[in-house]
Order: sequence, then structure tokens, then C-alpha cells
Amino acid sequence: MTDDKGIKVILIGETGVGKTNLIRAVLGKEFDASSESSLTSSFYEEFVLVNGKKYSYNLWDTAGQEVYRSMNKIFIKNAKIVLVVFAIDSKNTFEQVDFWYNYAKEILGEDGYTIALVGNKNDLYEKQEIPDEEINKKAEELKVKLKITSSKEDRVGFKEFLEELLTEYIKQNFKEDAKNENNNKTNDNQQETFKIDNEKGKNNGKNKQKKNCC
Repeated sequence: MTDDKGIKVILIGETGVGKTNLIRAVLGKEFDASSESSLTSSFYEEFVLVNGKKYSYNLWDTAGQEVYRSMNKIFIKNAKIVLVVFAIDSKNTFEQVDFWYNYAKEILGEDGYTIALVGNKNDLYEKQEIPDEEINKKAEELKVKLKITSSKEDRVGFKEFLEELLTEYIKQNFKEDAKNENNNKTNDNQQETFKIDNEKGKNNGKNKQKKNCC
């Protein structure tokens, strides 16, 4: 499997936080209540439209168990968008956010990618173990965007959040596309101006000719 042809997006976090079902939401697949914890990493290709152009991205699922963490280093490498996922009904998964955040930065370095924080299982708000203030504080501390969602009941909302991150990344890192698009617009405007001026020239010619005849 290779991600050479698309932007690499990876979900990391403790086992049982719902990473697989979040991916199913993006893919338009039904929520799977019987979904088991991933034992390996896998990816799915999707597309996002930005300024009328289609960009491909590869959505990676990873195993959260400690025994697989050394293997995850291979899959995190070259990621451009990293989603650190925790479950709002599990304080332990939230306490591991710092580990996963630092784990990704250690592998990826300081620049060239985006990290965001995702609190999943918002449909279980009655069992929430982490106060909202503490979650917001963590996002501010890490200086990352935050999305509280539910892979069961907020499937569209999570996909829109991911597409916002992708759009922002593409606009910042695919400047050549934006430059070419602006050049095309400029050329179109110049052609349109030439046509208008040319029409004016024809009209002026006709007017002169008519005057000479009379």
C-alpha cells in the first residue's frame, strides 16, 4: 500500500476510542456497533474539492494497543494531517492525548503537517468523564483545532471538520495550483478585454466609414 498519490491523513489514539467508525463515517458507511479494535493499519482513498479542483487523500486507521505502537511509527511517517482521537466517556484515553501528540511530533518533526484533536462518542454525553473546560484547555495548550463529535450521530459533522482541515492544508501547501488558477483567470480577463476592444474598433471603423460615405 502506498500514499504517494494522495494527502496522508491518519487517526491515532488509544484503542476503543472509535477511530474505525469515524473513518466509516467519512466513507459513508453505516456505524458498526460491533466493530472490533483494529489490529493493524489500513487506508482508504477519498477525494475533496477545493476551488473546483479534486484532490485525493488517503485516510489511515491505526491500532491503539501499546504492543503495536512501534509499528505505527511506520504509518505515521509522511502524514500531513494527524487526528489525535480520544473518547469523552473515558478519562484514560484523554490522559493519553499528550503521549500521542508528542509521539506524532517526534516522528514528523515541527513543520509540514497539521494536528487536530477529536473527542469522539459525544452521543454518550451522560457518561462523559472529562469536563468541557478541561478539553478546551488541552486544545489551547497544544494549539490545535478541536472537534467534539460522534461517529454514530454526528457523521456529517466529522466529515465536514476533516474537509475543513484538508482545505486549509491544500491552500497553504499547493500554492502552485492557486497561482496557475489566478493566471488562468488573468488570461481569461485579458482575452475578454481584447474582444471588447476589438468590437469597439469594429464599431469605430464602421462609424468612420459611414461618415466618409456621406
